[in-house]
Amino acid sequence: MKARVIIADDHQVVRQGVREILSRTPDLEVAGEAVDGAEADALARSGRADLLILDIALPIRRGIQVLESLRADGIKLPVLFFSMYSASQYVDYARHAGAQGFVGKDADEADLLRAIRRILTGGTCFPARHRVAPDAAAGDDPFKSLSRREFEVMQALAGGTSLQEIAARLGVSPQSVTTYRRRLLEKLEVRSNAELVALAIFHGQI
Repeated sequence: MKARVIIADDHQVVRQGVREILSRTPDLEVAGEAVDGAEADALARSGRADLLILDIALPIRRGIQVLESLRADGIKLPVLFFSMYSASQYVDYARHAGAQGFVGKDADEADLLRAIRRILTGGTCFPARHRVAPDAAAGDDPFKSLSRREFEVMQALAGGTSLQEIAARLGVSPQSVTTYRRRLLEKLEVRSNAELVALAIFHGQI
């Protein structure tokens, strides 16, 4: 009997690529596809699948929100996160939210299939080289560590606002905004605005 897999990703090229991989694999088949979090949640609750391959940055409902909702309702469908965001923070939060695995979209076909099969046989599959962040282990929101002003700057940066525009909006100097940015990146343990946006999306902050 073939194992049934749901693919949840808002990019058609990704869904098509995973679908083609599964179509070449005799013991796997696609049970359904979702383009947003609402569709992913509904398919996962249908009882017609053995595994959910889930993107982090889905529209309507983020991947982590879908997973948390499923687990809160006692739905134990195995979940494999498949994401372009592979920094340790995302892996940690996925693990502690109840996912069975995490594979970056830069992985090759063999790695993806290896993760799928390991999870389907009751195992887990996470990158070997990452630490477990204390905040993630405790189930905390990392954004709680930010001051009010740092949080304001974080939201503005994640929304694509420039340092100069943020400074004008907050009535402070661009140098002060640069300092706030440096501090919040250190607290959140991310290295760039792109990683900041990914983390904010992951936790539903934007």
